[in-house]
Amino acid sequence: MKEIPLKLLLKTVTVKRLVNAGLAVSSFAISTVRKRPVVWGKPFILTVEPTNLCNLRCPLCVTGNGQMLRPAGQLDFLTYKKIMDELGDYIFYLLLYQQGEPFINKEFLRFVEYAKTKRIFVTTSTNGHYLNPETARRTVASGLDSIIVSIDGADQQSYETYRVGGRLAKVIAGVENLVRERTRQGRNTPLIFIQFIVMKPNEHQLAEMANLTKKLGADKLLVKTAQVENVDEALRWLPTNQSLRRYQFNGKEIRPKRVAPGPCPRPWTSTLVNWDGLVAPCCFDKNGRHQFGSVTEHGIDHIWNSENYDNFRNAMLTARSSLEICANCSQGLRLYL
Repeated sequence: MKEIPLKLLLKTVTVKRLVNAGLAVSSFAISTVRKRPVVWGKPFILTVEPTNLCNLRCPLCVTGNGQMLRPAGQLDFLTYKKIMDELGDYIFYLLLYQQGEPFINKEFLRFVEYAKTKRIFVTTSTNGHYLNPETARRTVASGLDSIIVSIDGADQQSYETYRVGGRLAKVIAGVENLVRERTRQGRNTPLIFIQFIVMKPNEHQLAEMANLTKKLGADKLLVKTAQVENVDEALRWLPTNQSLRRYQFNGKEIRPKRVAPGPCPRPWTSTLVNWDGLVAPCCFDKNGRHQFGSVTEHGIDHIWNSENYDNFRNAMLTARSSLEICANCSQGLRLYL
């Protein structure tokens, strides 16, 4: 994937992590053959949600459009530490973001720092509004490996069409703060990726975004296809250029251009912990419809090997189409152009 720098990820490799990943992948392979869940090892990729609160109101986001059904809140450090102390030696890759703006949580950079003591690759994604000079200094110093900054327009008018309530100038200043601070501290990280979700209102600005990325001194422009859930959203947001869409759309129905065959490996290789400690299968379960237990009550290992998790894996193996969160999943799709 374009947003995963392999050289930095290789620095996290240990014998324990390699053995664990081998066990997890092998158990998935055997499960697909036997058509029943076999679970060895632990997840080696982890997503943790610092908060599901956000300062913007993006129309295609369940937080921004008011479709978030989970209670709003922020992860506390003790819960986070419990997760990391149990899983930290086994995971290569930690995604510190989910449905909200991570920097709203005042403990966010403390989360990063603690993960880095365990030599884990840590990444996050932000709308860029909190990257003032001091936060930029602390972000670089934290050891964060990479950061995705969303900029979905080359001018304020285009930008705020989707990033409702956002200020492009503030985001640009935030990226400049990061680049400047990285140079001042003599670091190569965090790698700074500008993410541009290409949609009907901004598809004409691809060249401008490439120029802006270069001008800012960011490391790469990630052009991401938009995810929509229904015909109304498709009509409003999908680009007119068919090559910039992840869907086939005839004006009446939408379907992904490609559906990955067979079961998804994620329930054997990765997991997600929401801000309140509840464990869900992956980032596509945005409202926590499939909850397997709370890390505040049980350890990750107990939840990972629970009957609830195995029931989900069994459904994945035998009737994936019955899992509503899989209907619009990006597995197998080309998200970045």
